[in-house]
Amino acid sequence: MVETRAMRKRAERIRLIEHTAARLFAERGYEATNFEDIGAALDLRGPSLYHYFSSKEELFLRCMEHAAAEVFPRLAGIAESAHPPRERLRLMFREEAAITLREYPEFIPLFLKVRVPVAALEARRDELRREQTLIFRSVVDELATDRRKADELHRTLNLALGGLALIGEWFDPADRLGVDDFAESVSHTLVRLFEY
Repeated sequence: MVETRAMRKRAERIRLIEHTAARLFAERGYEATNFEDIGAALDLRGPSLYHYFSSKEELFLRCMEHAAAEVFPRLAGIAESAHPPRERLRLMFREEAAITLREYPEFIPLFLKVRVPVAALEARRDELRREQTLIFRSVVDELATDRRKADELHRTLNLALGGLALIGEWFDPADRLGVDDFAESVSHTLVRLFEY
């Protein structure tokens, strides 16, 4: 199917709605954010969002799934590359940090901090978090020499991913390091946790 100008424009509008909604969900919380708020931030009437999303639940879900669909293949590509395991892990940490800070800063809180009182959304969020962790674990498991070591490395990975998840809270854009240099520095720090 050939993508038309109208299709591209619709996709761009959906992307803008998702980014705006993710930011508002992160700032105000799921329950305190509604279509009127999101529409107002976009200079639209709230009900016009129903043209793109059937409900707030669907919009929240699409925000999470869109971010995962963009990020997970990039991480998996690094995980499957020909580099040695520790280098792949470091490159994955670098990629995750850069993505979090530059491309999807407003989406990360949706996976970690925003309380969602909808069981189906909570379940899907847990599923997506596990999927991301498994991409990293596929590489970490190559470093393990036995089951005990694997368990220890899994705990270390959880700590590293937890730190990465909060990187947007403590990265200072005014720092002399830009996003890329900062992500590189963080990746070297985190991968050292896996030396033994």
